[in-house]
Amino acid sequence: KRRKNNVKLLLLMDVGGSMDPYIRTCSQLFTAAHSSTHFKDFQYYYFHNCIYDEVYKDTERMDKVGTDFLLQTLEPDYKTVIVGDAYMAPSELLDRNGIISYYQSNDTPGIDWLKRISQHFSHSVWLNPDYDLQQPPSTVALISKIFPMYPLTLDGLDKAVKKLVVKR
Repeated sequence: KRRKNNVKLLLLMDVGGSMDPYIRTCSQLFTAAHSSTHFKDFQYYYFHNCIYDEVYKDTERMDKVGTDFLLQTLEPDYKTVIVGDAYMAPSELLDRNGIISYYQSNDTPGIDWLKRISQHFSHSVWLNPDYDLQQPPSTVALISKIFPMYPLTLDGLDKAVKKLVVKR
């Protein structure tokens, strides 16, 4: 009997700043996911440094969507992959209005949004292109306590996928 793929994927990608050196790698990951016909549904959004009150449909971060809206409309069974180096000033992660953008504010600290995402989606991982847990910056260490974190390599991707498909 032919199997029907019911996998729904949510891809959240950090763009800009310290992620610029990894544009090619992230683009390849996005292209592979976007061109795949294996997903029942594929949603993708962008953020800068941390996920706050809004995520974006475009890399220029102009077309915004409320993060709360995502949590209300996407079912918990979405496999969630966050891609970013998790590197930022601690205030960007921990403080209300810690967002680095002059034109934006965040009523809820980024770490609270990350916890909400982790709690809402039953399977989620973080892929880090600059992965070094030997001496991680404080924000990387904090985020890796919320999400299983893997390097953005073939081996790391393999481990992340295995983590996403394990039954809970």
